[in-house]
Amino acid sequence: MAITSRFPISVLRGLAGAIFLLFVFLAAVSWNRDQVFIPQVNGEGLVVLADGDCHARMQRAQMVLENPGIIIDAHDFENHPIGTHPHTTAPLDYLIAALAQLTPSLDIAGAWISPLLGLLAILFLVFWSRRLELQPRWPTLLLFCLSPALTHAFALGRPDHQSLLVLLTTLALTSQFAFLRSQKKRWAWMSGTAWGLALSVSWFEPIILLIGQEVARTIVLGRAAWPATWRYALLFTAGLGLSAWALEGFRGPWPDAAVLELFPRWAPLLGELQSTGLVAMFRWTGWLLLAAPFLLAWDYFRNRDPLALILLLLLTMVIALTGWQARWSPWLAMTFALALPWMLRPLGKPWIIWPVFLLSLWPVAAEWEARLLPSEYEQERRAENIVEAVLVRQVADFLQSQPRGGVLAPWWISPALARQSEQPLVGGSSHQSLPGSADTARFFLAKDDQTAVQILRHRRVLYVVSDAPERVIPTSATLLGLPSPPRPLITRLDRGPDRPAFLEPVFANPFFRVYKFEDE
Repeated sequence: MAITSRFPISVLRGLAGAIFLLFVFLAAVSWNRDQVFIPQVNGEGLVVLADGDCHARMQRAQMVLENPGIIIDAHDFENHPIGTHPHTTAPLDYLIAALAQLTPSLDIAGAWISPLLGLLAILFLVFWSRRLELQPRWPTLLLFCLSPALTHAFALGRPDHQSLLVLLTTLALTSQFAFLRSQKKRWAWMSGTAWGLALSVSWFEPIILLIGQEVARTIVLGRAAWPATWRYALLFTAGLGLSAWALEGFRGPWPDAAVLELFPRWAPLLGELQSTGLVAMFRWTGWLLLAAPFLLAWDYFRNRDPLALILLLLLTMVIALTGWQARWSPWLAMTFALALPWMLRPLGKPWIIWPVFLLSLWPVAAEWEARLLPSEYEQERRAENIVEAVLVRQVADFLQSQPRGGVLAPWWISPALARQSEQPLVGGSSHQSLPGSADTARFFLAKDDQTAVQILRHRRVLYVVSDAPERVIPTSATLLGLPSPPRPLITRLDRGPDRPAFLEPVFANPFFRVYKFEDE
């Protein structure tokens, strides 16, 4: 009777813990809901997405809904009229389209897809940590729920393939750890499947992480790193990845010469492609990151657990990658969170472990304070972003009512305009559309009308959308690697009376003006 009565209590305790974690995670990833779901005067809601790539993703999902079974290997809604062959792949397109069947609209599905993928990651980590009997395991689960880097990857209103990649690579790494500990074949096959699915989403982050994992395993385990089961699982990984690549049309990973020339000047304009220092990393992981190598080494020499040394090597790799580009921050936070049981185990007693862990989260708490209690400047910036999204939608509604034709606009609003207006845009937020974005910059910085007209003719433009000169000029000059000209075309569009004769104003709101190109 004692054993029977204790069993339901342990189950209930586990369920209560899982529900608590899911609640914490949902609260953390939806902290920005007031910036995502915006009520409108007409009673309809506007879903504000995080960035331009999200709008491009939603346009792909719309195409999938309209043409089930399609594999999209080219876009005609950016870099008009040439289009692009993006590296974006089908899995997330179809996940969003599938979720749209269960939600009121495609926009709602796009807003919630990443948080739901994060919930799957949390549920798996709860199961995995119990199966491996990790002690302590709650620091891993809590940090995964609260790390600003991970909650950004899984954020509400961010339908980006990064969330799917973080989920799949988390499953792959943790299953591999479980296989090393238990030698049960199902864990190897689960890891191989997750790696293969991750490669079907992207050949960048997953292949680097997979190579890093195998190098770490080989360094630590030698020949024992390659048992037959693991070799077969890796062959299955390769088969899945190559099959997906063939299905997507064998798109090459290397950009063309025009993109390569522009990319170094474009990358600094994007936060995720900039380098990162230790102070920023502490905000995603906590101060224990500084002691992590010593704690993992201590655990290895104390317990001779190969996983401690493998985690040390993997963590060192992702720290270096994050220092190179901030886009690696979710994998830094994920790897660090997974390493916590091995890092904290040498401290011994819970009364030592928990104070050390909680105090180490001070930088994480400071980052959350900045999110939830923003400065006056940050409040103004967020308010302006919402107003901008509303006004971009107004421009898109106008363009949607006009005859179809190419639209030239600043590259950062081009994806939203393309999706909402159903018109093709010259610019875009992807690196494949950089040639079009460069032409928009050349147009706005043009010193004479002839140059501007040639660009509009070459790009088959019917409409031009202008923004404030103080936003357009420095960004365009940086992209082109040129000094800001004294009196570029964008300033003439802003002043109105001095506008070129070939551009007829047809629409305006407080932020943007729309001109129709009147070609002779």
